[in-house]
Amino acid sequence: MARPAFRRQLDVLVGRAIAVHFGSAGTLLMMVAQAPIIGSFIGLAWKGQEAAPQTYFMMAVAALWMGCMNATTSIVVERQIFERERMFDLNIWSYLLSKLAVLGVICGLQTMLMLAAQARLMHLKESPVSLGLFFLALSATAAASASLGLLISSIARTAYGAVVAVPIALIPQAVFSEVLLQGNIEKTLPSVLEKLTLTKWCYKALMDAHQGAHFLDQLGCLAALAAGLGLFLILAAGKLKWDET
Repeated sequence: MARPAFRRQLDVLVGRAIAVHFGSAGTLLMMVAQAPIIGSFIGLAWKGQEAAPQTYFMMAVAALWMGCMNATTSIVVERQIFERERMFDLNIWSYLLSKLAVLGVICGLQTMLMLAAQARLMHLKESPVSLGLFFLALSATAAASASLGLLISSIARTAYGAVVAVPIALIPQAVFSEVLLQGNIEKTLPSVLEKLTLTKWCYKALMDAHQGAHFLDQLGCLAALAAGLGLFLILAAGKLKWDET
């Protein structure tokens, strides 16, 4: 059988992923609703105040959490379907990118709702450029974290196992940060580990946007987040391919 074109498979799989999410309206509603709830918690913590460095750190952690949780059961719950369709030449990259495309839209919506909820309770930078950069950094972080969630889902054998693995994957992303470690971040190992976290680059982008926004700094942060997204996706594809051997 001739392999269907990559784009054709991608279009079909995106449509199916959308149908799956809307077919489970309760789950989709919970995914979307958590964003303004989390944003309200952050806004209440700094109610009536300007954003502090700790505010931006919590925003980065929130984006990381939402993105990963959105994706962490995406593959494992339909593993049998995936394996059956692979026998009919399903393209692994079409499969993964279709999931990431839909999850990316959800992450963007969550980011907008989180920022809107925060803005009602605290003072965020009102500059359209700053708000746009906040949205871009948080959305990119959530999408990269969704890619991490897909990797977890490709490794896990049960949905429960995937969910249990999320804190193991995300806690180091929060612990090895300048905000928490302060002076200890100058030590060799913490400094190296911090540079490998998505949190660092999101936090750096948010702080830079707050302080006036420098094009090269923003570009560097987005490039680091994109590199993380790509790496996790490559590892997920490799794991799915490995399981076939």
